[in-house]
Amino acid sequence: MHIPPRYKKVLSPFATPPDPIERWVPLALKLLVYGWLSYFFYQAIITFDDYTAGKQWPFLLSMFRMWTFLPMHEAGHLIFILFGRTLNILGGSFWQIMFPALWFAIALKQRSHVAPFALFWVGENMMDVSLYMRDAPWRLLPLLGGHKSGHDWYNLFTMWDLMDSAELFADLFFLGGILICVGAIGAGVFLAVRSFFAPPAPPITSEE
Repeated sequence: MHIPPRYKKVLSPFATPPDPIERWVPLALKLLVYGWLSYFFYQAIITFDDYTAGKQWPFLLSMFRMWTFLPMHEAGHLIFILFGRTLNILGGSFWQIMFPALWFAIALKQRSHVAPFALFWVGENMMDVSLYMRDAPWRLLPLLGGHKSGHDWYNLFTMWDLMDSAELFADLFFLGGILICVGAIGAGVFLAVRSFFAPPAPPITSEE
């Protein structure tokens, strides 16, 4: 779009240098967030990779599974309840992953620095679903409904005649989740540092 010369933006010769605090505080907060995510990720790896029934979960991971992962999972069952038995069963795990994936897509479209944070939860939920898959042949995980017959992945793998491949699917989701989480944390730190070193937007004046 052509801008008339009299509206041309020019740098002010009296521009005030940016306040260092305005640059350091956002960087510190962002690095703190991704440091916290790294710790959460570590807890997820050591728990999901070697979970046994009755083993106590780390407090942080347990709270997030109870108050975020589980509500998203159950919401998926409600969303797909009218689409047949298979989609109703699959809907829990699907929505658990798709909800943060949609958040990531929106943030990415808006070029928001929140995008890596949203992507991290895609990976975390993939790891969580992998645990559910891995448990399908044994059905040892405690279920919200209480009865083993309500085990989503036992029912899905049985219907698809893929019970012998439960471990393979679980490994794929687990490793895929790890790669996504590592990529998200790396991208988040990179964007935080790049934003810190990027030159601030200069003050502008209008030339009549």
